[in-house]
Amino acid sequence: MKVRLGTAILVGALGLAHGTVSAQGKPASSVKKFRFKAGKIETGRLYAYDRFDPRGGRAGSVLVFVPDRKRVEVFRVKAGATDGQLFSGEMNWETFTLRTFELSKLSRDGTATRQATGTFGADSLAVSVEDPALYRGAEGATAFTVPLPAIPAHVYSLDLITLGLALRHVADPTGAVEFGVLTENPKVGPESPGLFVASGTATVEFVEDVTRDGVPCSKYRVSGPALGGQEGFVWLHKDEGYLQDAEIPVSPTPDLPDVRITLRSVDKLSEKDWPARRLLELSGGPK
Repeated sequence: MKVRLGTAILVGALGLAHGTVSAQGKPASSVKKFRFKAGKIETGRLYAYDRFDPRGGRAGSVLVFVPDRKRVEVFRVKAGATDGQLFSGEMNWETFTLRTFELSKLSRDGTATRQATGTFGADSLAVSVEDPALYRGAEGATAFTVPLPAIPAHVYSLDLITLGLALRHVADPTGAVEFGVLTENPKVGPESPGLFVASGTATVEFVEDVTRDGVPCSKYRVSGPALGGQEGFVWLHKDEGYLQDAEIPVSPTPDLPDVRITLRSVDKLSEKDWPARRLLELSGGPK
């Protein structure tokens, strides 16, 4: 599958790189526009994605494993890295937002070191940071809360994988829904010591049904204040609803210029084989 120049999975300006948004009062909610569809969750599936840089070169990979109807695990590896980052989360299907998550660093010998944990409440995200390395040399807080701009809310610096899962349950797939965006803090300091900050809201709206590199997909535009005036696109598999491709020109983390991921494969995987599959990806294969 070829990657086109342009947007990426929710990258770029996102009000992220140039400031943060302070949410006040009860966050707006578009939860009524969703309807949980248990049949849309395919458990025991591994979705493997390649990440690309703005020039189209391969920059790493993202593995998404869905062991059961509530849990999602995301393993991210940068090209040439000796370790990867494992995200383990539990979805709240009443709000179509994460309930809890845990971040860990995984080395090639299989050692996992927990770095942070998070819990989503009715109007905020509470985070505990155990590994100072997440702050990239800055002095950040060991515990903090972030107000949610809207519900559902999704973390952009985790490639918005959870947004892709939530979109399977939109009541009207040809409509539009608003969600809150949280991202990695680009300017950690005394006035903003947390790892994540609120970036505002974004809207996902249906554009058209298209064939994306030979695959029937529904194309959605992602735009809004959280994107800082930019827009991106995501493509969902027309029949099964999983994320096929994403291009959004806004930086999700300080070391990634944008989000550009494209599906490499979909396979069945047992939970007992998941640890070995992560190490295989970290070792450089399969491709």
